[in-house]
Amino acid sequence: MIQTRMTLALLNLTSLVVAFPVLAAERRVCVEVALQETPDPADATDAKDGPAKPRKSRPAWLVAGEGFLPVGQTPVVYLKRLMEHFITHEEGFVSVADKCEETVRVELYPLAEGWTVFARYSGHGREERVDQLFPSELTAFAERASLALLYNRPIGTTINRENVLRADSAKASQRITGTNHFAIHLGTTLRGGKLDTRVEGSPAAPTESKIRVFSPMTLGLGYRGKFESWGIDASTQLGFGTSKVATKSNDLGGHVDYGGNWDITLHFLNYADPRGLNSLYYGAGSTFELLWFSVIAPAPTGTGGKPSTHDNRATLYGGGLSLDLVAGWEFMRASAVQFFLQGELKLPAYVLQNEDNSGKVQTWFPGVGLKIGMLF
Repeated sequence: MIQTRMTLALLNLTSLVVAFPVLAAERRVCVEVALQETPDPADATDAKDGPAKPRKSRPAWLVAGEGFLPVGQTPVVYLKRLMEHFITHEEGFVSVADKCEETVRVELYPLAEGWTVFARYSGHGREERVDQLFPSELTAFAERASLALLYNRPIGTTINRENVLRADSAKASQRITGTNHFAIHLGTTLRGGKLDTRVEGSPAAPTESKIRVFSPMTLGLGYRGKFESWGIDASTQLGFGTSKVATKSNDLGGHVDYGGNWDITLHFLNYADPRGLNSLYYGAGSTFELLWFSVIAPAPTGTGGKPSTHDNRATLYGGGLSLDLVAGWEFMRASAVQFFLQGELKLPAYVLQNEDNSGKVQTWFPGVGLKIGMLF
């Protein structure tokens, strides 16, 4: 029996020792709530003419609270008590009336309906704001503001199914409209790869695989939307090859020339100076493209085993998705017609592979582009 009592006493002592640091670690927080009420002009008139006359009607903010505030209470008193309740229920914090270590101060600015509320915590200087708080939302606000301030979090992250404010829905329904533009651009692209190539000066020699660079012309149309510092660019573009080897230079066939391309592009942009008359921008995106190549077919042999005159070519297609890196400069941004100069780096996520009886294409085909355009 004595041993049992000693065991119980030891357990109680242990629990006190464990609990003492927790109690000692609680941070003492005072709550202040202030109503920033604008003086009634009638009060100033009464002060000049004599003793102030009693108001015939109660303040609009108090009338609006009827049905949502305890009888005889004001939003200042009620909100202060709610804040004290939620702060005390957070582990490590206790709401007190004096000997404060830290302070939560809430300011109410009356609107035609409800209040704009500012709440600040001296512990780490965090301040949160709700643009319009209604009398029916005091409890939800007190819970969310306490969590946000004590744990240094945005008030938007404290939402749950039971404490949604009307201000949350109002913010969700607002959108940045931005500006929308029709775009037209032209330029050129340097694209290179390893392709079958004729041997110069030897029309009857077989082709050899060589790295070659092409510079097609490009023409495109698109849409550009600008939303504060961000933008989106969607366009379609045609490219046209600018060089082609004559068939008479490759009797055995197989020589490959770049024919052109058609692509659809989506880029996301970020502006260095969103409100400036001129601004640098950069971004990234991707392009889905279709490319075609012209392949010289073998020349048919005539009498005596010699090649006859011919102009036969085959077309080989390829394509896929590429990763794009973009940098550019927009200028004359305050005018009705704006301009941009843009450079692009295209890194295909695929390898071109196609062949027929005339020849084949098997290569990685990256590119560097430059274009100038107008925005309407």
